[in-house]
Amino acid sequence: MFARWLAVPFALAAMLILYLALQGYYQYTSYLIVPLIFLAVIFVLAPQINWWWYKHHPPDLPHGLRALLEQAPGFYRRLNAEDKLRFRQRVALFTMSTDFMPQGMENVPDDVKTVVAASAVTLTFRKQEFLLPRYEHVVLYAHPFPSPQYPETFHTSEVYDEDGVLLFSIEHLMHGFMQPDLYFHSGLYEYAKVFMRVWPEECQLQVRGEHWPALERISGFSRERIEQWIGLQDLSLTAVAVVCYFVAPERFKEELPELFKYFSKMFGH
Repeated sequence: MFARWLAVPFALAAMLILYLALQGYYQYTSYLIVPLIFLAVIFVLAPQINWWWYKHHPPDLPHGLRALLEQAPGFYRRLNAEDKLRFRQRVALFTMSTDFMPQGMENVPDDVKTVVAASAVTLTFRKQEFLLPRYEHVVLYAHPFPSPQYPETFHTSEVYDEDGVLLFSIEHLMHGFMQPDLYFHSGLYEYAKVFMRVWPEECQLQVRGEHWPALERISGFSRERIEQWIGLQDLSLTAVAVVCYFVAPERFKEELPELFKYFSKMFGH
């Protein structure tokens, strides 16, 4: 962490002053206050200092997580080498800025964190401010779950706007990410809803019920199958369309050319 390295010279200065004081050079004792003040400030502001450093020197993902992105079909694999690096760096930063809360497990595996972050960054990649500060909490379950918003319904994903929380079943999230042609991509779906809430002025167009047949042809999933996969019936049709746009762009362009142009402008592609 950069804050720790920043603290090293002040810690050494404090130790030197203490050493001189122990050797009888008491006149230097009053200078101890200066490095101690700097150490206290660095300690208190360590998260902000580290974040500033990482924003200006973004890290890349470890090799194993890079391989995970390469294995999954979709947006990342269509990028050029320069944009792939930028994507990975943004995924790393998004992961660092997100509060992952495991339910029924000790911790959230790194590959799951990466899939969550990659789902969000896919939508915000072309934006200068790509984070979602109002939705920085993610709750992960191993399997379908009930929740305070849907206490009697086991489901696989949702957004709880009141607390800015996204909830996912890891099993369904990973299937949708790795095999979006076989399983509906719940990560993209929930973050599409968040995108529209964070930037409502950019999402004026609403996908209508008449688009369902085309979306079913694009995705290969019927409306009933998507409802069963998510576990809820009040689907966001626009969010479903966003998933189709990113998962199968060529089919989307062929089936819904006007909507394709709108989404291309909305997401900066």
